[in-house]
Amino acid sequence: MFTFILAFFIMAPILIFYASGYRYDIKLGKILKTGTLMLEAKGIKNASLYINDKLYEKPFDEKIFVYNLLPGDYNIRLEKENYYSWQKKISIQSSLTTFVRDIIFFKKNIPLQIVDEPTANFYLSPDEQKIAYIKKTELFSELYLLDIRTKEKIFLYRASFPESDINLSWAASSKKILAQINNHYFVFNVQQPEQILEIEELLDFEPNNLKWDIGSDNILFALKQNPQARADQAASEIYKIDLLAKTKSKIFESQEELINQEFFIEANDVFYIKKENTRDNLYKYNLNFKTTKLVTKLGRSANYKFIKSTNNYLGLIDSDNQKLFLIQKIITSLEITIQSSSAIKEFNAINAVWDRNEKWLLFHDGFEVKFFDTVANQEIFINRYGQKINRVCWHHELQHIVILFQNNLNIIDLGAENGERNVIEIIKFDQLDNFYFAQKGEIIYFQGKIGRQEGCLLYTSPSPRDRTRPRMPSSA
Repeated sequence: MFTFILAFFIMAPILIFYASGYRYDIKLGKILKTGTLMLEAKGIKNASLYINDKLYEKPFDEKIFVYNLLPGDYNIRLEKENYYSWQKKISIQSSLTTFVRDIIFFKKNIPLQIVDEPTANFYLSPDEQKIAYIKKTELFSELYLLDIRTKEKIFLYRASFPESDINLSWAASSKKILAQINNHYFVFNVQQPEQILEIEELLDFEPNNLKWDIGSDNILFALKQNPQARADQAASEIYKIDLLAKTKSKIFESQEELINQEFFIEANDVFYIKKENTRDNLYKYNLNFKTTKLVTKLGRSANYKFIKSTNNYLGLIDSDNQKLFLIQKIITSLEITIQSSSAIKEFNAINAVWDRNEKWLLFHDGFEVKFFDTVANQEIFINRYGQKINRVCWHHELQHIVILFQNNLNIIDLGAENGERNVIEIIKFDQLDNFYFAQKGEIIYFQGKIGRQEGCLLYTSPSPRDRTRPRMPSSA
């Protein structure tokens, strides 16, 4: 009896400590309070969980709690047959639960060739239902339209020379395509592809640049440059073209100096760039009040690009100097106003793209990737890479970004609150030129070459539905 009582008083505290989550750490030689790990990947069932390369006793089915982990770093890996594995270094803290949500699995699918001929380039429509692509042969260049749902291929246009330079731009409605073929512009109505409108028929000049209105597929804006302008001529003019009425009207002119070919029109304001002395300046001309205001001073560059958005920010890339200008604006019914110089931010970048909610602006300078959170008014560093970045974009659920390097596409997990970021190389290409995400990230369209397959390729990776609301990614 005495032995039993003694054993009870010895073991009881140990059992209580054990049940309360305390464990003895052999490495540190002391008792520590444990932590908990929660992993969640909606729609993923019967996956294998590895903790420090050791298979966990229970299978992973959408969500799992792992209890009684000693504080420290753990290598966590999830594996499922026919999917790329997900792995991450996770930090476990005493008495706390570490949550890792929105885990995405990408399927190991081989891309399929959806256009059975080599293509020079392709453009996915905003509604993700059509692809306009360019085919080049030894004799000519051809423009085609592919209906993704019906697989119907429609011939649109043939340029006589194979070296013809062709650039396409979809209207926001996905019903019309603006094509620049060498120095000529055409509008194709995808619902009536046999009807081709040559823009020069509506103009008495050859436009230096042509742009869609951000909200209408019946309005275009054309820039006319007059480098040898007479005294009674303006150096630069912008015209509004009504495709329905087949009319044009001049809305802006710069009397003495040529403006840069890049311009942007929103609501009742024209944003344009003009050389002055040793630098360029960004101006705003209001169509209602006929007033011109200086927005900000720039460097000296020949190559600018405005970043389209419908939010309260105007983005401008200076490609030559690798600068991004982000300008906060206030939109009223009569005029867009810029409050002060403090409303203008400057970053190092050669390209930038908004997320689908237009709250986070992702950008890179060729090697470093960052984004700016407009809600928190905060610049967040993601990573620096040793190879040149060609393009970055957001994944649909906003917890991942996609980076195009020379011949491979990497998907980066931004959920780095508790550890390192997971990196998945989807496919290794022999050549990779461009890509588009569609259907909430479940489909990727590629322009490239893998083995004998070349041209427009399709990769599918069904992802779980009904994800939680996007959370702001954190810096590493």
